[in-house]
Formats: sequence, C-alpha cells, structure tokens
Amino acid sequence: MSRKTEAASQKFLDTNQYSNDSILRYERIFGHTWVSTGGETTTKDFLIKLGLEPGQRVLDVGCGTGGSAFFMARQYGVYVHGLDLSTNMISIAQDRLSREYKNIQEKVKFELADATKVELEKDGYDVIYSRDTILHIPDKENLLKTFYTWLKPGGTLFITDYCRGDQKHSQEFLEYVHRRGYDLRTVQEYGKVIEQAGFREVQAVDLTQTFISILTNELKYFQPQRKAFIKDYSEKAFQDIVDGWKAKLVRCGAGDQAWGMFLAKK
Repeated sequence: MSRKTEAASQKFLDTNQYSNDSILRYERIFGHTWVSTGGETTTKDFLIKLGLEPGQRVLDVGCGTGGSAFFMARQYGVYVHGLDLSTNMISIAQDRLSREYKNIQEKVKFELADATKVELEKDGYDVIYSRDTILHIPDKENLLKTFYTWLKPGGTLFITDYCRGDQKHSQEFLEYVHRRGYDLRTVQEYGKVIEQAGFREVQAVDLTQTFISILTNELKYFQPQRKAFIKDYSEKAFQDIVDGWKAKLVRCGAGDQAWGMFLAKK
C-alpha cells in the first residue's frame, strides 16, 4: 500500500464507517469500548483458547477503541500494543486509557499505524490478535508473512474476520464488498494463506452460524434502546444500525457472507 493509498484509506475510514459519531453509535450495540462482533462476550470465549500468561506481549491489530486491549491487560496481566489505521479509533482509545483505565496504563499502548507498513520488533510478541480487521487489507499474503516475523517462536496467531461463502455470489453482495473496499476470502482460502506464510497447526473454522446467533442477540438487546438512542442521535441513525445488522443476517443466510476464526502457531 503506497503512502497515497494509505492516506486515502485512513481518510475514508475516519470520515465514513469510522467517523467519531459512527464509532460511538456502534458501541451502543457492541458495548462500551467494543467495535467488533459480540463485544466482550466473544472476547472472553476466544481468549480462553490463547493460554495467556502474565507478562506476555500481545499485538492487537485493529485494536479499535481498546476493548480487547483493556480486557487482556486487566484480566490476564499481559502487555498489549494496539495498532489501528483509524485516527478516531486511536484517539478514543488513548483518551479512555488516560481517564478510565489509569491502573493499567503501564501495560497498554496504542499506536496510529498501518499494519502493512509499520516496522516492529522481530520475534517481539507472544500473541498476535486481530478481530474483524484484515478484511480491509487486500495483500493478506504479505501481511501474514510479516505477522510470522513479529511472533516469537512458539507464539500464537489469533484472527476472526469477515469471509465470503464458497459459492457464486449475488450482485448485491459483490456491490456491498466493492462499496466497502473489502477483500474477502473463503474460510478455507484464508486458512491456506496462513499456512503458506509459514504457520503450523492452523485451524480455520467457519463460525457463520455463531455469527448469525450473535447478530440476532445484538439486535434483540439493541432495539429496545430505541428511544434513548434516538434522543442521543436520530431515528435515521437507529434505523441504519438495525438495517445494517439485518442485511448481514440476509447475506449470511444466503451463503454470501461468512465469519471465520483462525488459530495458528509459529
């Protein structure tokens, strides 16, 4: 990604999908400090798989507003380095670290950076963790090879990400992917990219049915907040979130969209 392309991507994220206002609205359905599927609930479940130990170093790629970083540092005693390309995400995360999470300030740092360009320490991290972020990056092959160099020998890679179903796709889905600028692979294709980057013990798991359940529950608990949400934002903003979640359910139900979980070792 050239500097010009990087700047354009950053501007697109900050002024569209991840404007300050959009981020805070997303948090009303994901939960405070969370901007990824299932919020704290899925994070708790996934972290059980990682065997985190106090003092380990974790790289959180696409850290968003800091939910996972705060949780890992607080509950597991690890040191977390959060990266995100969105200026707004990092600004909110840093503000919350300074005001709400002072007791873990020495364990968490956030950096505005492009994961495809930033230079980090070789063999520097015990875990690389990324939630629903790499869908924005076309060159997954080189990114995963870079992740491999950043991990310590024996280190763990953990990713969840939007994927595509293994079928001929509807025109509506193709237009959605193009409009968002996503690069979506099937779960199996994604797993092969991780293997080809040098990782071993690769698990590529299709969690689309779990994704559907999570989306359904998020809507169930969000919709009764309608009056309070509209008071803070607008009827249109409320309906945009509801329609967005319902559209995800339709895409998943039709087999166009999928959700993958990937676990691997160096």
